[in-house]
Parts: sequence; C-alpha cells; structure tokens
Amino acid sequence: MTILRWVLVTALAVAFLLLAVANWTPVPFRLPDGSMVNIRLPLLLALAFVAGWLPTWLIHVGTKATLNRKLAKAGLAEPTRASMMPSQAQPTIVPPAGA
Repeated sequence: MTILRWVLVTALAVAFLLLAVANWTPVPFRLPDGSMVNIRLPLLLALAFVAGWLPTWLIHVGTKATLNRKLAKAGLAEPTRASMMPSQAQPTIVPPAGA
C-alpha cells in the first residue's frame, strides 16, 4: 500500500510540475491592504493549497494528540499493529463423511 501511495504522490507531483511549466504566467493578485502584486500562477495555486491544507492538518494532529492523552490517562494503551492483526486460527479437523 505504501508503494501505491508513493506512485500516486509522484504522479500528482509530475502532473503539477507539467501544469506549472505550461502556465508560468504572472497574474494580478490583490493583497488585503489593497495593493496589487503580480505573482506566478503555480505559486498562487500552491499557496492556496497550503492555506487550505495546513489548518486542517494541524486540527487533525491536535485532536489525535488529545485523544491519545485521554486514552493514556484512562489506562488504555494505544492499539499496536500486532494486536490489531487477527490471531492465526488453528484448522478444524473434520472426519471424512463415509467413515
């Protein structure tokens, strides 16, 4: 699954780079103080992506830390990957039908 994720991330990065090279044109951008700035389109899109992703990721990390702290305080250990795996069941021996 990790390899699939890296292939997908690499493909998205290559697609973004190809689009960035094709659209490397300055666009006017109005700052909150009213002044106009010419900024390259791929940089503007990357800044918009980070501005949307970063707060969501920070909320996720904070919530995860809070829940882990509550679990530790309650005496419940965080489940590990080994304990989440199903135990290997022993095969059932079935006698032949004709015997």
